[in-house]
Amino acid sequence: MKKIKFLILFIALTSCNQYLGTVDPDYTPSNEVTEIFSNAQNDTYNSKVEFGNIIYPREINPALSINNLKLDKIMNTDRNSVLNFLYDKIILSKDKNIYVIEIKNENNVIEYKINLNKDEKVIHFFGYRDKIYILTSRSRIFVIDDQNIIDVADYDVFTNTSPIVLDESLIILSVFGEIFEINLIDGSIYKNNDFKTKPGTSVKSNLFKDQTSLYYLFNSGTLVTFSKDNYKHYNNYIMEDLNILSSLGVFNELVDSPFSYNEYLHFLDRSGKIAIYNPVSSDILWELDINETILSYLFSNNGFLILLTFDKILILSDSGRIISSYTHNKEAPISIFNMKGNIHLISEKGITKFNMNDKSQETFYKNKFTTNLDIFYQDQYIYLKDDKSLFKLSE
Repeated sequence: MKKIKFLILFIALTSCNQYLGTVDPDYTPSNEVTEIFSNAQNDTYNSKVEFGNIIYPREINPALSINNLKLDKIMNTDRNSVLNFLYDKIILSKDKNIYVIEIKNENNVIEYKINLNKDEKVIHFFGYRDKIYILTSRSRIFVIDDQNIIDVADYDVFTNTSPIVLDESLIILSVFGEIFEINLIDGSIYKNNDFKTKPGTSVKSNLFKDQTSLYYLFNSGTLVTFSKDNYKHYNNYIMEDLNILSSLGVFNELVDSPFSYNEYLHFLDRSGKIAIYNPVSSDILWELDINETILSYLFSNNGFLILLTFDKILILSDSGRIISSYTHNKEAPISIFNMKGNIHLISEKGITKFNMNDKSQETFYKNKFTTNLDIFYQDQYIYLKDDKSLFKLSE
């Protein structure tokens, strides 16, 4: 039976001439710009939508404006590469190398070798007392000291998620459902609590907060909550309560941690279910199932929710009404970002700029991206990191 399945798969692959997501070992952006008649279709009512400034999943500087996009490759990466911006520098890992790049002079690069064990990888970079620190999947901590990387602590806690970085401590979530807090002043560690893990896929979760709590996704089905006052973990059963009260079915594969707006948490399930829920009053303000997979989202300070699916860009009002729907017709969409009211869609073949108020044309910047893509905003630049390269968008 396995041989038959393999033969069918082989025939299908050899007969297909479409792009299947494979990427050249080393590719550079062509910066080729094509202006064509728009494939976007205005499916619904409003021809003009002013949705405000983006605040989730990352706040975007309203002054950010790049009129003529230029896509430059900074350097190669790999699937496990980690990136952060500290002290006017770009810090990037690649295998057992660490690169420190001056933001204002990208030709100024310092390369370090880090002594990692087998199957150990860099998880996160963080700043403490004007120095750059490195956390690994074994909860080893290194510090970059001039021309050297120094091993300063080994806690032997296995983790595969980014830590929660506080002023003087780190909160580490282990793969076994344990929570540890590391005191950066004296190097001590203690077990904070345990949490119950549920089935779910690995996600790049953001840490969001409301008036009382911090919310963090361990995986797509496991929400971990901390007190905003003392950062202690507590079980509040928010997901369980929502699933009891919701008429849409079970939320078990969240796109990101729930974010707060006007005292309500916004839950986005990858399956297309959306719930706006107050965990204190157990009130669901509104809920909606768009019946399409949610690939990416943006949320504005005016309460507008912008969603990317495989074939559409949807804009929802703060009352849950779909006020605009555009069919983008882009193969393999990955993510979206916003600049000055224009939605930019990143697909595996490039970047498309949509004028949401005038859909007569689009601008397409050709480049190959992999689906494992991160977007970072720094001053007047946007950085894109995938499995192969780190890029910068600028004018």
